[in-house]
Amino acid sequence: MKITKERCDSGGGIALAAAHSRPARPKTKANMLKHGPIRTLGAIALLAGAIAVPLYAGDKPRHPQTPAAAVPYAETAVSFANPSGPSHLAGTLTTPPGPGPFPAVVIVPGSGPVNRDGDLFGHQFYRVLADDLTRRGFAVLRSDKRGLGQSNGSVDTATTADFATGIEAGVAFLRSRNNIDPQRIGLIGHSEGAIIAPMVAGKDPRIVFVVMMAGNGIRGDQMLLDRTRKQRMAGTSATETERELTLQKAVFAAVTAEAPAAERERRARQVYLDAEKTHGRPWSPDELAPLLTPWMRSFLASDPVPVLQGPRCAVLALVGDKDQVVMAEENIPALTRALAGNPKASVRRMAGLNHFFQTATTGAFSEVAGIEETIAPGALELIGSWARAHARP
Repeated sequence: MKITKERCDSGGGIALAAAHSRPARPKTKANMLKHGPIRTLGAIALLAGAIAVPLYAGDKPRHPQTPAAAVPYAETAVSFANPSGPSHLAGTLTTPPGPGPFPAVVIVPGSGPVNRDGDLFGHQFYRVLADDLTRRGFAVLRSDKRGLGQSNGSVDTATTADFATGIEAGVAFLRSRNNIDPQRIGLIGHSEGAIIAPMVAGKDPRIVFVVMMAGNGIRGDQMLLDRTRKQRMAGTSATETERELTLQKAVFAAVTAEAPAAERERRARQVYLDAEKTHGRPWSPDELAPLLTPWMRSFLASDPVPVLQGPRCAVLALVGDKDQVVMAEENIPALTRALAGNPKASVRRMAGLNHFFQTATTGAFSEVAGIEETIAPGALELIGSWARAHARP
């Protein structure tokens, strides 16, 4: 297993939120941008279109990588059964010219309510990625998550393991098609999808490669605590920071305890009430609500190491050094250790890129919409050329 540092000087990463440490703020436009995803999903969550679209619909920046109406490949609306979840998932299959059989990729989306195109901040992240890969000769399947677009089911009650069944169903669908080579299917996952991809590949030895875009190497609860520590150190005293971290650890322990749901909520609420009484630390029920979801409970307790040690196929793990969600300093060493037993694994630090693999100044979410680039060309080139090399017969 090797680790290298990649720089994307192309000219030209959903929001990881700790159980937030401040009371709810007025819903001004600026505060919605800064705290909206934290309040809405409370964890590693893509900013949903419901938040992003109203902010930017009036003055939408130009995003030149978004595919034009006419493309040199076929786009087909498809649906497929998911025996372990909703009755069907719907998406788009893009295929290069010719009869095939083609190598194929399933795009595994990040967390939160995100559709097949990855519509966020006016960008279409997954559509741009699929366009690039299809032009390189891959068939690419991307689908709406359960309960979105034309897919049925509910995204609100599903966990990471549930979403993995949808990707397994997508792989099975591709293998059923005559124009797809069933022995040359790879997975490219972003954020939560970057953990789902090796989860699926670890159970399916026929998967030929996995690309992890901003996948974490440390536990979910530790990711949130690390983020809180980094955010608060600049603006509060060491004592206040440690007090907040202690509170969060106690809340996380309460919501992941082996107890009935009502009891878990009571314990977590009591932690906040005690902190308010003892230290004057304000809180809102809105702060607690996201932590009580099935997804968050599983995320907090999730350890990626056994998942990362499962696949025997080639694995490329990429982390942007400006990613403020999956932070490079903590996650690259952890990814390197977890993948050390796989001689076909590589971990790369992508200089200048944020959580969405855009060339960024600070990596803050407030920059994402105003960046014309959807995905850095250097990142697309690395992913595409590496995937081609590992999908050869």
